Amino acid sequence: MKMPRKTNGKNSPLRYSLQKAYAKIATYRPSRSLIAAVVMGISIFLLGGGIYDLFLEPLAVLPMSGGRFLPYIPGRLNEQLLMGSLGVMILYLLGSVGLILTYRSTRYAHNRRHAFLFMGIGIVLFLVSFLTVELIVYWIRHY
Repeated sequence: MKMPRKTNGKNSPLRYSLQKAYAKIATYRPSRSLIAAVVMGISIFLLGGGIYDLFLEPLAVLPMSGGRFLPYIPGRLNEQLLMGSLGVMILYLLGSVGLILTYRSTRYAHNRRHAFLFMGIGIVLFLVSFLTVELIVYWIRHY
């Protein structure tokens, strides 16, 4: 009968697997696209008022008479509702996607149809996003 060998922890399988996992994590290099997407997501979250939403827990919508709801508080630019904040974040995302599509259209310079398609969709997304955000700010200020 063979006696199990005593280990002092240096050769244990758990330690080996932890060292191997640490080496993988330490040498992991995320792609530029992943880094750009994460930075863009964090920026949109911050610009859309995500910190305000997390800490102050605003109402989702403003109830009005007659069963109507408003996603913003009229006349108050310094306060926001959750739906207004999420809507602005979505609009910022659409504008960012529009700018990315416009940039990526340059990759298809050899195929004019694809280049114009990407550029057209990108410009439309950006303009719709920009004009909608401006219209929302105008409504909040003047109504």
